[in-house]
Amino acid sequence: MNRLRAAIIDDDAGILDLIEQILREEGVETNRYEQAEELLPHLEGYDFDIIISDLMLPGMTGLELLDELNSRKKDIPVVIITGYASLDSAIEAVNRGAFSYIKKPFNIEEIRFVITRLRQRQETMREMNALRDQVRVLTERLVKEGGPATQDAQVAAIPPFALFQESVDVNKALSAIEYLGRLRSDGFISEKEFGEFKGKILKRIV
Repeated sequence: MNRLRAAIIDDDAGILDLIEQILREEGVETNRYEQAEELLPHLEGYDFDIIISDLMLPGMTGLELLDELNSRKKDIPVVIITGYASLDSAIEAVNRGAFSYIKKPFNIEEIRFVITRLRQRQETMREMNALRDQVRVLTERLVKEGGPATQDAQVAAIPPFALFQESVDVNKALSAIEYLGRLRSDGFISEKEFGEFKGKILKRIV
């Protein structure tokens, strides 16, 4: 199994040290940065599997980094960590494509859980890629043997990752609901508010 590589961004050296230690214990290689702008030139030189970034940074914020990655069409999972946790910022981060959202102070298990989710996501994508390749090969064989251009042929022609569009949206929704659950457990929102926000998020699933 290839080792994962993470980019960590925080202007607090102590936080960087802590996250780096946790990731190394999980077998993840790390690059650390104090500002998001320092990461940008390295996006082409390194194959990052995940980016863990503070929300409030000098210069470009964590949310602005998400926008920059989207504009560059970089499909890199981003985890936003912040001491300024709020329901609005959590939903905003997920809507902009964040993989997960963690509030400070965080514990070791929260970071480990994110890495577990990342590995599960990568394994699912590998399985889906393999399945798509099988469909493509079978469809090409049918066409070569004179079979009609069936719906399978249309599926096989879909660009890479298009098959994941629905699952990506589901992951965003689950991340938001997961954070809402933590806010409910911590007493920041009521059970009724949790249900209302959960319903609104689920309606956004494509």
